[in-house]
Amino acid sequence: MARSNPDAAQVSAAPVATAPRMRLLPRGANAKLVVGGVLLLLLIAVAAAAPWIAPYRFDEMSILNRLKPPSLRNWFGTDEFGRDVFSRTLMGARLSLMMGFAATAVSLAIGVPLGLWAGYRRGRVDEIIMRSTDVLLSFPPIMLGLLMLAVTPPALWKLIIAVGIVYVPSTVRLTRSVTLDLAGEEFVQAARARGEGTPYILRAEILPNAWPPIMVEASLRVTFAILLGAALSFIGLGAQPPSSDWGLMISEARPLIDRAPWVALAPGIAMGITVVAVNLLGDGLREALDPRMQKKGG
Repeated sequence: MARSNPDAAQVSAAPVATAPRMRLLPRGANAKLVVGGVLLLLLIAVAAAAPWIAPYRFDEMSILNRLKPPSLRNWFGTDEFGRDVFSRTLMGARLSLMMGFAATAVSLAIGVPLGLWAGYRRGRVDEIIMRSTDVLLSFPPIMLGLLMLAVTPPALWKLIIAVGIVYVPSTVRLTRSVTLDLAGEEFVQAARARGEGTPYILRAEILPNAWPPIMVEASLRVTFAILLGAALSFIGLGAQPPSSDWGLMISEARPLIDRAPWVALAPGIAMGITVVAVNLLGDGLREALDPRMQKKGG
């Protein structure tokens, strides 16, 4: 009977050293963050350069070229007025992206200070702010947007403000929740012990630590703002003709969907790509900034 060699067993049980794996992405980054960020940057670049890369003016009409299918001359075809759908889709990216980012900025500018103040001061101030947000949350977003736009003539800046206000309540609630968690941390208690005032503590101690979850939520709100702005333009309360907003383009193409589907498909696909890019960026930010997600990934 052969005897086992203990030295050999120890050697076989020892861990085998392996070469360190090369990181394809910087620490904290992930595939969703990179893909979403690259797609969004490309969309922003295309939107910024739209007046120079569009083959035709977005409002240039040609009755002789009405409802032409996609071709080498008109890549996405033409609409009922002979306007180039590709050029209008490119120009529509400017309005839709501006709508998403500007409306989100409005919601952050109003909601973050209110959420910080409510979460830190508590008491009657908290009750007033939170009950006010509950009233706004009781309305569906599209209905709230309709209420704010139906009483005045439509305009793009009014649409941006209305959509931004629609998402103020959710921003307030998120900011308040994060502030409640941070208010009991040691660095906040130390600032109180030093005699720092409330504005300083909110600005210098709580806000820098509250930004990561707020920015993740804001990146996703861009998607909702784009879709809500397109929906309001679709029903005639947003961008007005001859603008090339994607929602307005789909509304104008609705009677032509059976004869010229390309008129509606182009802005619809562009909107879908934008939503996917922003959602990927938001999911990637959440995985990169949320410690719980990092532990699961590890």
